[in-house]
Amino acid sequence: MTDEPAKPTKNTERTIGIITIVGFVLLLAMGVWFYQASNTAIEREYFTYNSIPFSPADSGVGFIFEFYLNDAQFPTLMSIREDPRTLEDIPIDPSYVKEIILDATNVYVTIEPSDELRGATTVAAKEIDYFIDNNHLYNIPVNSSFMSPTEESQLSLEEQTIKTCEDSHDGTLVIWLRLGEETAVFEEEGCLVVQGASPNEMEIIRAADRLVLTLLGIMR
Repeated sequence: MTDEPAKPTKNTERTIGIITIVGFVLLLAMGVWFYQASNTAIEREYFTYNSIPFSPADSGVGFIFEFYLNDAQFPTLMSIREDPRTLEDIPIDPSYVKEIILDATNVYVTIEPSDELRGATTVAAKEIDYFIDNNHLYNIPVNSSFMSPTEESQLSLEEQTIKTCEDSHDGTLVIWLRLGEETAVFEEEGCLVVQGASPNEMEIIRAADRLVLTLLGIMR
């Protein structure tokens, strides 16, 4: 005589039913969470800011945006490092910076060697150069300089270009990249100061991008 398998009791069936329902609810909740997280990530990377579409750069750093240069019928693809939505808290006077750039015939981006600024400041300088020295935008020559001579440069002391705020007049604009109390863009003693909150040198890049996006009229 063989033993028949035990039949599940009502309590066992109820437990299995509850576990099944809970598992289904958890799967559904996880699906909704993944869907929302995916959409949020896409929105972070692909977005429109003041009617300008932005998309992630192929390099994985920064964004590409479409911008109409002057009266062009078709947009030009340009790049920027920072998301403009994260720059809105940086103080700047749009009227002043546009006026001072348009009045310039030469621009010098300068640093104080003793500040020991490194790669991030170089990136900020290139961002400024990319837009101001653009043949299709402002077409104003942008050059690098120091506020004081330094033996740390690859250039000899005689070859170094020295520009301070005292040189910022008669068509020459000196843009001073530095660290300070807050990230901001402002005028000081004739210089246009592009300042990052100390000690984070990456903040200088944010200030530089706030400047150029304001010059383009994308940010106000």
